[in-house]
Amino acid sequence: MKKLLPIFILFGLFSYSSKAFHIVGGEIELVHVEGFTYNLNLIQYFDAAQTDNPGPDQFATVFIFENGTNAKVDEFLLTLQFTQTVPYTTPECAIGQLQTTRPYYSRTVTLDPTKYSNPAGYYAVWERCCRNASVVNINNVSGTSVGMTYVLEFPAIMKNGEPFKNSSPQLFPPLSDYACVGQTYYTNFAGIDVDGDSLVYSLKTPLNSSSSIAVPVPSAKPHFPITFAEGYDEQNMVPGSPSLQISDKGFLTVNPKFTGLFVFSVLVEEYRDQVKIGQVTRDFQMLVIDGCDPPAPPDAYVRLPEERGFYNEVDTIKFTVADEKCFEFLVTDSIGQLVTFRAEGVNFEQKVEDIFEFKQSFINPDKDTLRVEVCIPDCPYVRDEPFIMDLLAADNACPLPQIDTVRLTIFVEPPPNDEPFFVSANKTRIITVEEGGVYSEKFPGFDNDGDFLTTTLVADDFDPGDYGMTMELTKDEAGLNEVLFEWDAKCLTYDFYDRSQFEFYMVLEDLDICSQPVGDSIYFDLRVDLPPNNDPEITTGLGDSPAFARIGTKLEFNVKAKDIDNDLVHLRAFAPDFNMQELGLVFDDVSGIGEVNKLFSWELSCELLDIDKSETYQVYFVAEDEDHCKFPNSDTLKVDINVIVPFNNQPKFEVYPDYELTVNEPFSLDITATDRDNDFITVDLLEGVPLPPSPSLQFGRVSGEGEVTSTLEWTPECDLLDDGFAPKKYNVFFLVWDGRCPIQKYDTMSIVFEIKELVVEYDNFLPANVFTPNGDAHNSTFRLTNLPLPEQNLPPDNCEDQFLSITVVDRKGKTVFESDDRNFEWTGDNLPASTYYYSIRYLNTDYRGTITILY
Repeated sequence: MKKLLPIFILFGLFSYSSKAFHIVGGEIELVHVEGFTYNLNLIQYFDAAQTDNPGPDQFATVFIFENGTNAKVDEFLLTLQFTQTVPYTTPECAIGQLQTTRPYYSRTVTLDPTKYSNPAGYYAVWERCCRNASVVNINNVSGTSVGMTYVLEFPAIMKNGEPFKNSSPQLFPPLSDYACVGQTYYTNFAGIDVDGDSLVYSLKTPLNSSSSIAVPVPSAKPHFPITFAEGYDEQNMVPGSPSLQISDKGFLTVNPKFTGLFVFSVLVEEYRDQVKIGQVTRDFQMLVIDGCDPPAPPDAYVRLPEERGFYNEVDTIKFTVADEKCFEFLVTDSIGQLVTFRAEGVNFEQKVEDIFEFKQSFINPDKDTLRVEVCIPDCPYVRDEPFIMDLLAADNACPLPQIDTVRLTIFVEPPPNDEPFFVSANKTRIITVEEGGVYSEKFPGFDNDGDFLTTTLVADDFDPGDYGMTMELTKDEAGLNEVLFEWDAKCLTYDFYDRSQFEFYMVLEDLDICSQPVGDSIYFDLRVDLPPNNDPEITTGLGDSPAFARIGTKLEFNVKAKDIDNDLVHLRAFAPDFNMQELGLVFDDVSGIGEVNKLFSWELSCELLDIDKSETYQVYFVAEDEDHCKFPNSDTLKVDINVIVPFNNQPKFEVYPDYELTVNEPFSLDITATDRDNDFITVDLLEGVPLPPSPSLQFGRVSGEGEVTSTLEWTPECDLLDDGFAPKKYNVFFLVWDGRCPIQKYDTMSIVFEIKELVVEYDNFLPANVFTPNGDAHNSTFRLTNLPLPEQNLPPDNCEDQFLSITVVDRKGKTVFESDDRNFEWTGDNLPASTYYYSIRYLNTDYRGTITILY
């Protein structure tokens, strides 16, 4: 008998030391939810048989790094969500030393697309200590446990500026099964990918952790593999015949030689469009025990039609059209074993139950004998090929079901069928239709078997209906089918701009019993002859030269579009790099028959052109015609407009020396600035620079064309002097700027003013001593200011000494006049002629004298 024994990998964990840690294996997942939201999951497999070990951690920290640079990007704290028991394939086969649970950690995270757009991708890492000290295929120094590192690699979540959605592969949970020495075990280790990506499986050396502490901080690459014990390596992680191996589709097998606890890893690589985009590694352990004594596998036999004997090897079963297409499948097994049956297709994807009919019954329950009647359909499922099907019988032995398989190759002869045919002897149509015309032809088809027929149009890269092609059924009888094919080649109705030649087939098929795809065909090569259409042409008054224009001027030139077919022409302008309307460019769309002209105009206003150096502006003129078929023929002309920013001379102040000013004495100075370009200029004090602290300092802003002058007025106060009334210098800053657009120029100037104390000669004061208030208007009052003789005037005030008051008394000491105004005038108040005495008080100086009234 041809034995096809699928094999199962034995998952589990067996601990010989209560001090060993409890994590069997696991992996990391990243599952897309929506947008940039993902579920980040960590799956562990946990040794529940070790009661001395603590339960699963409540939290797990996963770090994410960038591929290539290995820079850390994020870290996420995951929370334990639930813990599940990992089942056995056959619960009755459970053993106490192998009990596995599945802790599941998860967190919903949002990945920032600005942080996760590196084309090199990213990887998530989790580390933990420790593996079981009793693992036999790795080096455990002095019984010290070895740690583990789980890694998930995933692509950037942005690609070419667009979100790149991807979920990592999700592996099927393993079973809590164990392996037996000398017996083959098997499992389908394959997972699923919700994005439809291709998955490729291989064995990989497990990774160690970066530290011996219980929960190390996850580290970036490189990650270091565990060290195998002597006699073990990546190709021999579980020795056997065969040793541990996995197909690229995820089918894992082993027939172990030795007992013990073995660790291994499975690498799952993820491909999209034949490009690798990520990978995930699952760590796990396998327990191998001895002493298993499963019963012999069931025996499967086949009895062919019209024969009495059963066979356990069958090459090919052939059925003719007239045959009854059924046969028997018989299974016998040891007493007490439950026998099951299933069928699997080998060279077809459809479920066998949808094709074959199965009727099963126990004909001898005491000997566990199962009889299955298998019936084949009359029509072959695969044309010109046989069915290939496996019939599998399995019992419920421990640790895994024992299986026997019979592979059948079944060839079904299809019923006879003559191919239908078109009546036309010419099976090629190469036809050119002038635009606006119609091609029409009938195509009758026949079938000698009297089958009903169908006629279809088959085109690879277009839909005939989109281009005016129709097919109408005019006759539909048994053995006869006629269609009327028509092509309406009107370009105003159907778009022939991108395509004017059409190749396709008209296919005739019969509706026979088995619906076999046989028939006849006619090849078509149809072409439409379109009217000529020349592109319009654009010219400008500039010829082939670029345009030059200075800011402040107006640029104008003519634009013409001409179409030699005399079609309707549309002319427009656009600028891809700026807004024409905002910058003052004027060119309205224009249309006309055959030829159109339009003036382009640009008033180059510096207020709209915010530039400080010459620049080139590109304007595109587009002409499109409307021909008979309304095809978008066009011409585009690019014009470079070089905008020149005119040179601007700097306005300048006249040159001024430094000045010495005396307190309390008025000072004025005309400040003049000029501009060589005769621009509008403004002169003012320079803002932001402190002025001397003097309320009397005055300077007004003034503006004008070419030259302006403003006057500085200043009577310095005593507060401007330094300590001890010493002189002190001050800078006064001035600014002049022009109004030239877009480049404004300016000049600054400062003048140094030294403020000094007023020097007073008090000894030179010789006031008048007589006045005559007799009404003759001469010398009629007594005053000490504004007199023609300088020595008769009161000494001026300075910062050290100032006038306070004057008092006049008669001979008896009676006060007859007093004032605190230095500009006083005493009229005598009609006092008698006499000599009177005055006292003049300054802050630090007193003057006494006499004044005589004469009439």
